[in-house]
Amino acid sequence: MRQVFERIERFARSPVPVLILGETGTGKDMAARAIGQIAGPHRPFVALNCAAIPETLIESELFGHERGAFTGAIRRRTGIIAQANGGILFLDEIGELPVHTQAKLLRVIETGEYRPIGGERVLHSRFRVIAATNRDVDQLVARERFRLDLLHRLGAARVVMPMLSEHLEDLPALAEEFLRQFRGGNGGAGPTRLTAGALHILRSADWPGNVRQLRNVIEAAASTVSGEVIEEEHIAEIVQMNLPQARERVAPASLAETLRQTEAMAIRHALQQAGGDWRKAAALLRISRATLYRKLKVLNGAPGR
Repeated sequence: MRQVFERIERFARSPVPVLILGETGTGKDMAARAIGQIAGPHRPFVALNCAAIPETLIESELFGHERGAFTGAIRRRTGIIAQANGGILFLDEIGELPVHTQAKLLRVIETGEYRPIGGERVLHSRFRVIAATNRDVDQLVARERFRLDLLHRLGAARVVMPMLSEHLEDLPALAEEFLRQFRGGNGGAGPTRLTAGALHILRSADWPGNVRQLRNVIEAAASTVSGEVIEEEHIAEIVQMNLPQARERVAPASLAETLRQTEAMAIRHALQQAGGDWRKAAALLRISRATLYRKLKVLNGAPGR
Protein backbone atom coordinates (compact mmCIF):
# COMPACT_ATOMS: atom_id res chain seq x y z
CA MET A 1 0.00 0.00 0.00
CA ARG A 2 2.96 2.31 0.55
CA GLN A 3 3.61 2.32 -3.20
CA VAL A 4 0.00 3.40 -3.78
CA PHE A 5 0.41 6.30 -1.34
CA GLU A 6 3.67 7.32 -3.01
CA ARG A 7 1.93 7.25 -6.38
CA ILE A 8 -0.94 9.36 -5.06
CA GLU A 9 1.47 11.92 -3.62
CA ARG A 10 3.51 12.07 -6.84
CA PHE A 11 0.45 12.61 -9.02
CA ALA A 12 -1.00 15.13 -6.57
CA ARG A 13 1.94 17.45 -7.13
CA SER A 14 1.39 17.58 -10.90
CA PRO A 15 -1.53 19.17 -12.80
CA VAL A 16 -2.42 16.07 -14.85
CA PRO A 17 -5.80 14.31 -14.62
CA VAL A 18 -5.81 11.15 -12.49
CA LEU A 19 -7.91 8.02 -12.99
CA ILE A 20 -8.47 5.97 -9.80
CA LEU A 21 -9.44 2.35 -10.31
CA GLY A 22 -10.51 -0.29 -7.81
CA GLU A 23 -13.29 -2.44 -6.42
CA THR A 24 -16.21 -0.88 -4.57
CA GLY A 25 -15.22 0.32 -1.12
CA THR A 26 -11.45 0.28 -1.65
CA GLY A 27 -11.11 3.98 -0.82
CA LYS A 28 -11.16 5.67 -4.22
CA ASP A 29 -12.97 8.67 -2.74
CA MET A 30 -10.37 8.90 0.05
CA ALA A 31 -7.57 8.80 -2.53
CA ALA A 32 -9.19 11.57 -4.57
CA ARG A 33 -9.58 13.79 -1.52
CA ALA A 34 -6.00 13.07 -0.48
CA ILE A 35 -4.85 14.31 -3.89
CA GLY A 36 -6.98 17.41 -3.40
CA GLN A 37 -5.48 18.11 0.02
CA ILE A 38 -1.92 17.71 -1.22
CA ALA A 39 -2.52 19.69 -4.40
CA GLY A 40 -4.06 22.62 -2.58
CA PRO A 41 -6.32 22.40 0.49
CA HIS A 42 -7.74 25.88 -0.10
CA ARG A 43 -8.73 25.27 -3.72
CA PRO A 44 -12.29 24.18 -4.60
CA PHE A 45 -12.87 20.41 -4.53
CA VAL A 46 -16.20 19.58 -6.15
CA ALA A 47 -17.43 15.98 -6.35
CA LEU A 48 -20.15 14.33 -8.41
CA ASN A 49 -21.21 10.68 -8.28
CA CYS A 50 -22.16 9.97 -11.90
CA ALA A 51 -24.04 6.82 -10.90
CA ALA A 52 -26.32 8.72 -8.52
CA ILE A 53 -27.72 11.20 -11.09
CA PRO A 54 -30.42 10.20 -13.62
CA GLU A 55 -29.18 10.32 -17.21
CA THR A 56 -31.70 13.05 -18.04
CA LEU A 57 -30.22 15.35 -15.37
CA ILE A 58 -26.50 14.62 -15.56
CA GLU A 59 -25.70 17.40 -18.05
CA SER A 60 -27.61 19.91 -15.96
CA GLU A 61 -25.53 18.88 -12.93
CA LEU A 62 -22.33 19.27 -14.90
CA PHE A 63 -22.93 22.32 -17.06
CA GLY A 64 -25.86 24.03 -15.36
CA HIS A 65 -28.95 25.35 -17.13
CA GLU A 66 -30.83 28.55 -17.81
CA ARG A 67 -34.31 29.25 -16.54
CA GLY A 68 -36.90 27.63 -18.80
CA ALA A 69 -34.37 25.39 -20.55
CA PHE A 70 -36.60 22.38 -19.94
CA THR A 71 -39.69 21.41 -17.99
CA GLY A 72 -39.05 22.03 -14.32
CA ALA A 73 -36.19 24.48 -14.87
CA ILE A 74 -37.89 27.27 -12.92
CA ARG A 75 -34.64 29.05 -12.12
CA ARG A 76 -31.08 29.31 -13.42
CA ARG A 77 -28.70 26.67 -12.08
CA THR A 78 -24.90 26.83 -11.85
CA GLY A 79 -23.28 23.50 -12.70
CA ILE A 80 -20.42 21.88 -10.86
CA ILE A 81 -18.03 22.66 -13.72
CA ALA A 82 -18.42 26.33 -12.90
CA GLN A 83 -18.06 25.59 -9.19
CA ALA A 84 -14.80 23.71 -9.81
CA ASN A 85 -13.16 26.65 -11.60
CA GLY A 86 -9.63 27.03 -10.27
CA GLY A 87 -9.82 23.77 -8.36
CA ILE A 88 -10.52 20.07 -8.74
CA LEU A 89 -13.54 18.28 -10.19
CA PHE A 90 -13.89 14.73 -8.87
CA LEU A 91 -16.09 12.52 -11.05
CA ASP A 92 -16.83 9.34 -9.13
CA GLU A 93 -18.15 6.29 -11.03
CA ILE A 94 -17.28 7.96 -14.33
CA GLY A 95 -17.89 4.63 -16.06
CA GLU A 96 -21.62 5.35 -15.69
CA LEU A 97 -21.44 8.66 -17.56
CA PRO A 98 -23.49 8.53 -20.81
CA VAL A 99 -21.37 8.45 -23.97
CA HIS A 100 -22.95 11.60 -25.46
CA THR A 101 -22.09 13.48 -22.26
CA GLN A 102 -18.53 12.18 -22.35
CA ALA A 103 -17.93 14.09 -25.60
CA LYS A 104 -19.04 17.36 -23.98
CA LEU A 105 -16.95 16.65 -20.89
CA LEU A 106 -13.88 16.04 -23.06
CA ARG A 107 -14.37 19.37 -24.81
CA VAL A 108 -14.51 21.37 -21.60
CA ILE A 109 -11.50 19.51 -20.18
CA GLU A 110 -9.43 20.33 -23.27
CA THR A 111 -10.63 23.86 -24.04
CA GLY A 112 -12.18 25.11 -20.81
CA GLU A 113 -15.29 26.08 -22.81
CA TYR A 114 -18.84 24.94 -22.20
CA ARG A 115 -22.40 26.09 -22.67
CA PRO A 116 -25.13 25.67 -20.03
CA ILE A 117 -28.30 23.93 -21.21
CA GLY A 118 -30.50 26.53 -22.85
CA GLY A 119 -27.71 29.11 -22.76
CA GLU A 120 -26.43 31.15 -25.68
CA ARG A 121 -23.10 32.31 -24.28
CA VAL A 122 -20.00 30.15 -24.11
CA LEU A 123 -18.60 30.14 -20.57
CA HIS A 124 -15.15 29.22 -19.35
CA SER A 125 -13.86 27.11 -16.46
CA ARG A 126 -10.40 25.73 -15.82
CA PHE A 127 -10.07 22.85 -13.41
CA ARG A 128 -8.21 19.62 -12.79
CA VAL A 129 -10.09 16.34 -13.21
CA ILE A 130 -9.86 13.31 -10.95
CA ALA A 131 -12.05 10.41 -12.03
CA ALA A 132 -12.78 7.08 -10.40
CA THR A 133 -14.57 3.88 -11.35
CA ASN A 134 -14.94 0.28 -10.25
CA ARG A 135 -15.55 -0.77 -13.86
CA ASP A 136 -13.01 -2.20 -16.30
CA VAL A 137 -12.59 0.89 -18.48
CA ASP A 138 -10.80 -0.99 -21.24
CA GLN A 139 -13.77 -3.35 -21.49
CA LEU A 140 -16.12 -0.36 -21.56
CA VAL A 141 -14.13 1.07 -24.48
CA ALA A 142 -14.29 -2.26 -26.30
CA ARG A 143 -18.09 -2.26 -25.85
CA GLU A 144 -18.29 1.38 -27.00
CA ARG A 145 -19.59 2.45 -23.60
CA PHE A 146 -16.64 4.74 -22.96
CA ARG A 147 -14.85 7.05 -25.38
CA LEU A 148 -11.25 6.09 -26.09
CA ASP A 149 -10.19 9.72 -26.47
CA LEU A 150 -11.63 10.53 -23.03
CA LEU A 151 -9.82 7.54 -21.52
CA HIS A 152 -6.57 8.76 -23.09
CA ARG A 153 -7.19 12.20 -21.57
CA LEU A 154 -8.04 10.91 -18.10
CA GLY A 155 -6.10 7.69 -17.78
CA ALA A 156 -2.47 8.57 -18.45
CA ALA A 157 -1.92 8.75 -14.68
CA ARG A 158 -3.64 5.80 -13.00
CA VAL A 159 -3.90 4.71 -9.39
CA VAL A 160 -5.17 1.21 -8.64
CA MET A 161 -6.59 0.85 -5.13
CA PRO A 162 -6.04 -2.67 -3.74
CA MET A 163 -8.67 -4.66 -1.88
CA LEU A 164 -8.36 -4.49 1.92
CA SER A 165 -7.60 -8.22 2.08
CA GLU A 166 -4.43 -7.49 0.08
CA HIS A 167 -3.02 -5.03 2.62
CA LEU A 168 -4.23 -6.14 6.04
CA GLU A 169 -1.01 -4.77 7.53
CA ASP A 170 -2.60 -1.32 7.14
CA LEU A 171 -5.76 -2.32 9.02
CA PRO A 172 -4.66 -1.04 12.48
CA ALA A 173 -3.75 2.38 11.05
CA LEU A 174 -7.04 2.55 9.12
CA ALA A 175 -9.02 1.57 12.22
CA GLU A 176 -7.23 4.27 14.24
CA GLU A 177 -8.02 6.87 11.57
CA PHE A 178 -11.70 5.86 11.49
CA LEU A 179 -11.86 6.15 15.28
CA ARG A 180 -10.35 9.65 15.01
CA GLN A 181 -12.95 10.60 12.41
CA PHE A 182 -15.73 9.16 14.58
CA ARG A 183 -14.63 11.29 17.54
CA GLY A 184 -14.39 14.32 15.27
CA GLY A 185 -18.02 13.92 14.31
CA ASN A 186 -19.08 13.08 17.86
CA GLY A 187 -17.89 16.17 19.68
CA GLY A 188 -14.57 14.57 20.59
CA ALA A 189 -16.22 11.73 22.49
CA GLY A 190 -15.64 8.08 21.75
CA PRO A 191 -13.08 5.30 22.07
CA THR A 192 -9.46 5.98 21.18
CA ARG A 193 -8.12 2.49 20.48
CA LEU A 194 -8.85 -1.20 19.94
CA THR A 195 -7.36 -4.04 21.93
CA ALA A 196 -4.99 -6.51 20.30
CA GLY A 197 -7.74 -9.12 20.43
CA ALA A 198 -10.18 -6.82 18.63
CA LEU A 199 -7.63 -6.19 15.88
CA HIS A 200 -7.00 -9.93 15.61
CA ILE A 201 -10.70 -10.50 14.94
CA LEU A 202 -10.73 -7.77 12.31
CA ARG A 203 -7.77 -9.36 10.55
CA SER A 204 -9.65 -12.67 10.45
CA ALA A 205 -12.33 -11.28 8.12
CA ASP A 206 -12.26 -11.24 4.31
CA TRP A 207 -13.75 -7.74 3.94
CA PRO A 208 -15.67 -8.02 0.66
CA GLY A 209 -16.77 -4.41 1.19
CA ASN A 210 -13.14 -3.36 1.66
CA VAL A 211 -12.16 -0.14 3.48
CA ARG A 212 -15.72 1.21 3.43
CA GLN A 213 -16.99 -1.87 5.25
CA LEU A 214 -14.19 -1.61 7.82
CA ARG A 215 -15.19 2.00 8.47
CA ASN A 216 -18.81 0.95 9.03
CA VAL A 217 -17.79 -1.79 11.47
CA ILE A 218 -15.49 0.56 13.42
CA GLU A 219 -18.19 3.24 13.61
CA ALA A 220 -20.78 0.69 14.75
CA ALA A 221 -18.45 -0.59 17.47
CA ALA A 222 -17.47 2.92 18.56
CA SER A 223 -21.11 3.92 18.93
CA THR A 224 -21.75 1.07 21.39
CA VAL A 225 -18.73 1.65 23.63
CA SER A 226 -18.90 4.04 26.55
CA GLY A 227 -15.21 3.88 27.48
CA GLU A 228 -11.98 4.60 25.61
CA VAL A 229 -11.26 1.04 24.49
CA ILE A 230 -13.04 -1.22 22.01
CA GLU A 231 -12.78 -4.74 23.37
CA GLU A 232 -12.86 -8.06 21.55
CA GLU A 233 -16.47 -8.78 22.40
CA HIS A 234 -17.65 -5.50 20.84
CA ILE A 235 -15.95 -6.28 17.54
CA ALA A 236 -16.86 -9.98 17.55
CA GLU A 237 -20.58 -9.27 17.76
CA ILE A 238 -20.53 -6.74 14.92
CA VAL A 239 -18.28 -8.88 12.71
CA GLN A 240 -20.65 -11.82 13.10
CA MET A 241 -23.58 -9.64 12.05
CA ASN A 242 -21.89 -7.92 9.12
CA LEU A 243 -19.42 -10.45 7.77
CA PRO A 244 -21.15 -13.84 7.39
CA GLN A 245 -18.10 -15.36 5.69
CA ALA A 246 -16.09 -14.75 8.89
CA ARG A 247 -18.50 -16.55 11.22
CA GLU A 248 -16.64 -19.83 11.16
CA ARG A 249 -13.41 -18.13 12.12
CA VAL A 250 -15.02 -15.90 14.72
CA ALA A 251 -17.85 -18.17 15.78
CA PRO A 252 -19.07 -18.16 19.40
CA ALA A 253 -17.64 -21.66 19.93
CA SER A 254 -14.14 -20.64 18.87
CA LEU A 255 -14.23 -16.98 19.92
CA ALA A 256 -13.51 -17.66 23.58
CA GLU A 257 -10.44 -19.72 22.69
CA THR A 258 -9.28 -17.08 20.20
CA LEU A 259 -9.58 -14.38 22.85
CA ARG A 260 -7.79 -16.50 25.47
CA GLN A 261 -4.91 -17.13 23.11
CA THR A 262 -4.69 -13.47 22.10
CA GLU A 263 -4.78 -12.24 25.68
CA ALA A 264 -2.28 -14.88 26.75
CA MET A 265 0.20 -13.78 24.10
CA ALA A 266 -0.26 -10.09 24.93
CA ILE A 267 0.13 -10.64 28.68
CA ARG A 268 3.13 -12.96 28.27
CA HIS A 269 4.84 -10.40 26.05
CA ALA A 270 4.13 -7.55 28.48
CA LEU A 271 5.44 -9.53 31.46
CA GLN A 272 8.60 -10.37 29.55
CA GLN A 273 9.13 -6.71 28.63
CA ALA A 274 8.49 -5.69 32.24
CA GLY A 275 10.88 -8.30 33.63
CA GLY A 276 8.06 -9.94 35.55
CA ASP A 277 6.97 -6.69 37.22
CA TRP A 278 3.14 -6.81 37.35
CA ARG A 279 2.80 -3.04 37.75
CA LYS A 280 4.92 -2.30 34.69
CA ALA A 281 3.19 -5.04 32.71
CA ALA A 282 -0.22 -3.59 33.56
CA ALA A 283 0.99 -0.15 32.44
CA LEU A 284 2.24 -1.57 29.15
CA LEU A 285 -1.13 -3.24 28.59
CA ARG A 286 -2.95 -0.04 29.67
CA ILE A 287 -5.00 -1.92 32.24
CA SER A 288 -5.05 -1.88 36.06
CA ARG A 289 -3.16 -4.41 38.16
CA ALA A 290 -6.51 -5.74 39.38
CA THR A 291 -7.62 -6.32 35.80
CA LEU A 292 -4.31 -8.04 35.00
CA TYR A 293 -4.72 -10.29 38.03
CA ARG A 294 -8.28 -11.14 36.99
CA LYS A 295 -7.25 -11.94 33.44
CA LEU A 296 -4.41 -14.15 34.64
CA LYS A 297 -6.85 -16.00 36.83
CA VAL A 298 -9.30 -16.46 33.94
CA LEU A 299 -6.52 -17.59 31.67
CA ASN A 300 -5.49 -20.13 34.30
CA GLY A 301 -1.88 -19.12 34.17
CA ALA A 302 -1.60 -19.32 30.40
CA PRO A 303 1.02 -16.54 30.13
CA GLY A 304 3.40 -18.36 32.39
CA ARG A 305 3.34 -21.63 30.47
